[in-house]
Amino acid sequence: MPGPGSVTVDLGSSPGGWTWVLHELGADVISIDKAPLAPAIAALPRVDFRKQSAFALTPADLGPLDWLCSDVICYPERLLRLVKTWIDSGLCRNFICTIKFQGPTDHEITREFAAIPGSRVVHLHHNKHELTWMLIGDAKSS
Repeated sequence: MPGPGSVTVDLGSSPGGWTWVLHELGADVISIDKAPLAPAIAALPRVDFRKQSAFALTPADLGPLDWLCSDVICYPERLLRLVKTWIDSGLCRNFICTIKFQGPTDHEITREFAAIPGSRVVHLHHNKHELTWMLIGDAKSS
């Protein structure tokens, strides 16, 4: 679990709910969204808000991370490409991402996420028409 000393990125962070949770767990949070973050969240210590697209970033732009969290509203295929880019970079080993469906559940893309070694796809209680994909690759951070 993210905690003190963890460096996390929260993609699709506005208005700031998950950024706040990560901050409260003690993590340093890089909060990324094209929409503004709630001012009270943006003012928290250890929160670095950057108003930009999550898809404009490369792993080299941020460097090593302990956790990548994403609640970005996008097509699942685009999220899968983003996740694979980060995995291939070796700069992050722990991921929690919301897969958002805009129509019927795409079982093929769900299988592609689930096929990533060591990961799992779950339907959490508060997930509506979405799933949560997790890859916890670093037992020291969890």
